[in-house]
Amino acid sequence: MHHLTRAFILIILLVLAAGCQKDPIEERDEFVSDMAAAVRADSLESYVRWLEDMGTRFALADNHREVARQIKARFIAFGYPDTKLDSFSLTSTYRGTTYTTLQYNVIATLQGSSSDSVSVIGAHYDNIVSIGDPFAIVPGANDNASGVAAALEIARLMKKFRFKPKYTIRFVAFGAEELGLHGSRDYAAKAAANGDNMVMMLNHDMIAYLTNPGLTPWYVNIIHYDNSVGLKNDAVRLCAVNTSLVSYTDNTNYKRSDSYPFFMYGYKPLFFHQSEPGSTYHTASDLTSGCNFEYCREIVKVSCSMLVEKNY
Repeated sequence: MHHLTRAFILIILLVLAAGCQKDPIEERDEFVSDMAAAVRADSLESYVRWLEDMGTRFALADNHREVARQIKARFIAFGYPDTKLDSFSLTSTYRGTTYTTLQYNVIATLQGSSSDSVSVIGAHYDNIVSIGDPFAIVPGANDNASGVAAALEIARLMKKFRFKPKYTIRFVAFGAEELGLHGSRDYAAKAAANGDNMVMMLNHDMIAYLTNPGLTPWYVNIIHYDNSVGLKNDAVRLCAVNTSLVSYTDNTNYKRSDSYPFFMYGYKPLFFHQSEPGSTYHTASDLTSGCNFEYCREIVKVSCSMLVEKNY
């Protein structure tokens, strides 16, 4: 009888233990939400200010390799020791003068448990002005230090949370976007030639400007492509769950940023963009002081949620 009683108690304990175990989907969703909530507005601001303080990030300026090298060093400091500069040749005519240069994509890699696929999250780091001398001063805070800040902040959190992704994640800062999407064209072409299987590409371009922050709700434009409607729907769902933003889709400018070359090579991209054009676009007034980093944080939370959920 004594043995039967002990057996019965053991069964009850096993049943209770099983009942306490979290559902795997709930566990994943909780982790996704926790990481998204950890995105910091002050971190995003610090990255944007750091990039602005470089003076210019114009692709044809003499410091363009040093800019890439500094971004590389920041990823390494976050715990990505194999971050590399991937070069490509560019011949470009600007204001009547032809320049031939080596340009650089900065690529940081978080190795996944499965090596058969990759997710890419990126933004261009170069900038330009319509009026003035881009060789001298171009702050480029919103366009597009804000996008680079998104990649940096998510990379930082991946290490902080010790996230072990299912698929390899590559954080890419693209060069020479303003002169014709050259960095992303080069990366996508090499990925296709390599036979890379890509889960998705997440692009950030101008994600920190609001004309009137007091007008709520805040909106985010999630631009998709013919082959990425399913990803867009996932992003819309995660936006509703993990942010205060209202999402919508206006695909008017789908060809005008680094997501487009990935689509042209058959990959599935999304493009996160602020809800209004912004009065500082391609001007010397595109300053850190004109950015809203609480708004930027909300957008970064969406792409962070996507990246974690798809690689959990």
